[in-house]
Amino acid sequence: MGLTNRTRRGTLTTIRTWRIPLIDQMTDIPNNDPLRREALAHFAEMVESVGVKSFANALGLSTRQINRILAGSQPNPIERFILCLQGAKPEAGDGAIDYICQELGGHFVRHEAMDTAAVNAVKECAEAIAAISDGQISDLDIKEVREAISALSGLIMSINRKGPTPGPPENS
Repeated sequence: MGLTNRTRRGTLTTIRTWRIPLIDQMTDIPNNDPLRREALAHFAEMVESVGVKSFANALGLSTRQINRILAGSQPNPIERFILCLQGAKPEAGDGAIDYICQELGGHFVRHEAMDTAAVNAVKECAEAIAAISDGQISDLDIKEVREAISALSGLIMSINRKGPTPGPPENS
């Protein structure tokens, strides 16, 4: 999907088409860098979803800058964000991801081992109950409830990944 910009110069019509390059045809991205390739694929998908011009306008960038990111000539913001998360402590990274998820109407749930998820869910639920037990609900209380929901969601995902556990033997 490309956007076409038509300008008229005298009697000549110049047509310029911006095309989003296929990731596999890009020569600037080495095959041994899966993070860069995957981040670029996601960035390209976002651009394609609305078109280069609309996407550039939403970010306050020029279409040339977007095309340079797609060509690998300028840093990819998705790749940079992932590298920022990898360079930070997990709690700080989780907070940044959760903020983004909340801005989009969701919440972040980290995948944990079953035992860790169970302990975390109990702890977070206890903190949430303590936070709202006074009848006053503050922003901090809302955060505690959100963390409890995330912990319970993480526990459910851990249980689903592990598979059903056998129940007690039935007496016949």
